[in-house]
Amino acid sequence: PKVTMSTNQVKELLAEFKGAVKVLEKHADNKTMQSKCAKILANLKIAMLDFDVDSAESKSVKEQLTLQRESLELATIFSVMTRNAASFERHIAQVKVIYRDYSSTLLESPRKWTILGLNLMHLLATNKLSEFHTELELIPVQNRKDVFISYPIEVEQRLMEGSYRKVLSSRKSAPSTHYAYFMDILGETVRERISECSMKAYDSIPVSEGKKLLLLESDAKVKEYAAKRGWSIKGQEIHWNQVSENTQELKSRDFIKESLSFATELERIV
Repeated sequence: PKVTMSTNQVKELLAEFKGAVKVLEKHADNKTMQSKCAKILANLKIAMLDFDVDSAESKSVKEQLTLQRESLELATIFSVMTRNAASFERHIAQVKVIYRDYSSTLLESPRKWTILGLNLMHLLATNKLSEFHTELELIPVQNRKDVFISYPIEVEQRLMEGSYRKVLSSRKSAPSTHYAYFMDILGETVRERISECSMKAYDSIPVSEGKKLLLLESDAKVKEYAAKRGWSIKGQEIHWNQVSENTQELKSRDFIKESLSFATELERIV
């Protein structure tokens, strides 16, 4: 029968995809392996088009749903490994439907809380805090103690407290290497906030203090970050190269004065 052939084909492709993702975990920057994974995933999706999961509940339907769920979970993880946010959003949306609609039909996936934890991290990293809390409300209280869920909850609490250094340092305690992608995005956001606060508080700071403040590994990383922000380093001091508020205020006053003068002259001409 067609369904049986399709199911067997999916099993083979899924096993191949799982193996390829495992290899990619050790060599994440390997473009050849990334392309191989993407090709297998595309074939896997085509093979699953024959699945009819809306038919009467049966052993074969449960098997197909389980294969679909695992394929989407691995596709979600693959999206994180290749740092593809759009792909991540597509696959997480699809796998969440299976988690929600077939929770009474299927046994719980061992990857479920890792995947939902990654989704929480994604929402934090993209500053979608209302969606973060909506998704968190859908997770039973007892499951919020799971390390993959408790970690993003803790990171969000630190963000709300303004404990930015703790947010940056918490990258080291992430429960999975897959969380690193979202922590990197969040780290950039946090460094932006720390930078803005520092620029308001000080005219300049020593490079050594900047390194501690921004939790950067070396002076070279500080110089790299400073260049990106348009700061200059003179000696061992970081200078923001920004116009002070007093200067900006004077410039604004001059502009208003000039505008009023121009308006008065224009009125005279008319």
